[in-house]
Amino acid sequence: MQPLGPGDPARVAGYRVLGRLGAGGMGVVLLGRSPGGALAAIKLIRAEYADDAAFRARFRREVAIARQVRDRYAVPVVDADTEAAAPWLATEFVPGPSLSEAVAHTGPLPEPGVRALGAMLAEALDAVHRAGMVHRDVKPGNVLLALDGPRLIDFGIARALDDTVLTATDMVVGSPGFLSPEQATGARVGPSSDLFSLGCVLVWAVTGTRPFGSGPVDAVLFRTVHDEPRLDGVPDGLRPLVAACLDKDPARRPTAAELRAAWAEDAGGGWLPGPVTHLIAERSARMLALPDIEATSVSLPAPEPATAGAPGATVPGGAVPPPGRRRMLTWLGAGAAVVATGGGTTAWLLGRREDRTTGTGEGDGTTADRPVVHLGLQADLSGPGRAAGRAHEQGMRLAVAEHNARADEPFTLRLTVADDRGDTEGAVAAAEKLIADESVAAVVGATGTDAAGAVLGLYDTAALTLLSALDGDTRHINRVFLCARPSNAMQMYPVSQYLGLHDLDDIALVDDETEYGRQVTRFLGEGLRGTGGRSVLAETVPEGAADLDARARALVAKKPGAVVHGGGAEAAAAFARALAKAGYRGPRIASQAAHEERFTASAGGAADGWLVVSTATDPLAAPGAREFTRAFRTRHDGDPPPPFAAEAYDLVGLVAGCVRDAGRASVSRGDLVPLLRRARHEGVSRNYAFEPQNGGFVGTGVSFYRVTGGRFRYLGTDARKV
Repeated sequence: MQPLGPGDPARVAGYRVLGRLGAGGMGVVLLGRSPGGALAAIKLIRAEYADDAAFRARFRREVAIARQVRDRYAVPVVDADTEAAAPWLATEFVPGPSLSEAVAHTGPLPEPGVRALGAMLAEALDAVHRAGMVHRDVKPGNVLLALDGPRLIDFGIARALDDTVLTATDMVVGSPGFLSPEQATGARVGPSSDLFSLGCVLVWAVTGTRPFGSGPVDAVLFRTVHDEPRLDGVPDGLRPLVAACLDKDPARRPTAAELRAAWAEDAGGGWLPGPVTHLIAERSARMLALPDIEATSVSLPAPEPATAGAPGATVPGGAVPPPGRRRMLTWLGAGAAVVATGGGTTAWLLGRREDRTTGTGEGDGTTADRPVVHLGLQADLSGPGRAAGRAHEQGMRLAVAEHNARADEPFTLRLTVADDRGDTEGAVAAAEKLIADESVAAVVGATGTDAAGAVLGLYDTAALTLLSALDGDTRHINRVFLCARPSNAMQMYPVSQYLGLHDLDDIALVDDETEYGRQVTRFLGEGLRGTGGRSVLAETVPEGAADLDARARALVAKKPGAVVHGGGAEAAAAFARALAKAGYRGPRIASQAAHEERFTASAGGAADGWLVVSTATDPLAAPGAREFTRAFRTRHDGDPPPPFAAEAYDLVGLVAGCVRDAGRASVSRGDLVPLLRRARHEGVSRNYAFEPQNGGFVGTGVSFYRVTGGRFRYLGTDARKV
């Protein structure tokens, strides 16, 4: 990292700029820290290019597409302001070196490492291609290295941002020595072009040389189009697939999916040689020495006294970091970047009135004439996640009914529900329904990660706030999203505490090759290796692996001090059965994805004894949820509230409190976004606060459960008491 130049900004959209990572003809790349403490690579476009309407249109289009790329080996674009005077975008910051730096410092990678590199980069490219993009600039400098795999950067936007992009003819886009013959001749470029470039990268990784040599650009381009690649030094085990990637005919090259499948068994932990892992550790350590976050101070208009009997008051004020926040930030190191900007709409939400009579379906029996605030729920009510979706609806309807029953409330609440079936097509339809209803002030949902990812852009465009008590995906950050729970990564911080308190080492971290598994295990692994100083046994075990029992036996033979599974419920259940067969009886820990009946039902007796962390509280055991539990049982014929009913109940109170405390005659969607982000709410399940700049959750809110007799027994939130 270099010091800031005289023309570099001290801040970009709420980010504190710490230094310069690079610069080129199109702009500069800055290292920034968000208000929440996350590091981000911020790419700031020079003003002269921003004045070019064609450039801005292309930048806007490519950023929108790039946001759709979701893969553990592709660094995501987490937000961007394409309309700013100087457009910018923020990506997750990876502290490790690039492949070009690593080879230059430590020499070529060994053959197994290059096979693993090829498989993981092919997975990233497959995601890029499925999103409808072509990377166009796959090269060693755009591959960053981390212990759990490489990260492909600048996908879909290299043409606009990278100073090494060749633009002499305004038709050729790519980096000499790593571009395809199609790029060199200005022909139409498709996904197979990226596979050619990947072949060049793999030759570089294993030999330290380019397959078409170096020298003047024209000479390199000529050899790329007309000469056969030099594969001297490429091991026999790599040569057939690498040569296929470098075929002059795009139709004869393998697809990214085919290349990934061919080398899939080589991907995973332990893929880098010692000198490179040391280089990564050194880079990560430097990040811990960077300046800490600055204190945040925000305010809202002073609220009127809380309504008597209201379940939890929403109060204005800054999001106060909880005790130990510095330790959490240090533990995370270079975590996922989050950045956001404001939004607005012309839809007025408060000020409409209706004659309120009995029989509205929300449990009110008053007749007062008062304004109406409409809330939306987008949830899976009929698909695979219907249990959580229905719990959300039950919790929200109870909160609405209680609000409307209080005669001194200044407005009435109404709930509009849209079933998204848990799939992306249904999610888009549900979101469009709620967005089209301009009376909807805010939406709770979606209750599925894929569904949430599919609609974030729609809600962002509409400036309609989306709050989620269930989705903790670190990629799902934009201008209107509020994550009302610790993220997938942060839910594992109490696990780190637990392991430290019990002095456990040689921790086996198992992911199921999903994005969720990556987020859960990656940050925990970095924390354990970094500030924790513990040894980590990283394992990737895909759901449905045929050799699961053998993998479990091999893992047990390494004598881990604890086993942490970071995958889904079914994958965790299968691994629990395999561990039991292998005779492992040490600490076994699973993440929130296992906090459902599918885990206990599928694992059977093998689930007993497992420790599960979850952001869902148990209302039956939590002291603050007793009144809620009593009211829920009364409303539902004695049935206890299911997981996430209390959290959904709280979000209604949060929104209602912000509208009440605004003290205005009318509140628009655009008004509500900053009000919610700056509020604090004392709920029945937890206390809620958010980072004003990005909507990230601030505070604690992870509970421990122990599986006993096939049931989840609540242990509380304090790792010291588990």
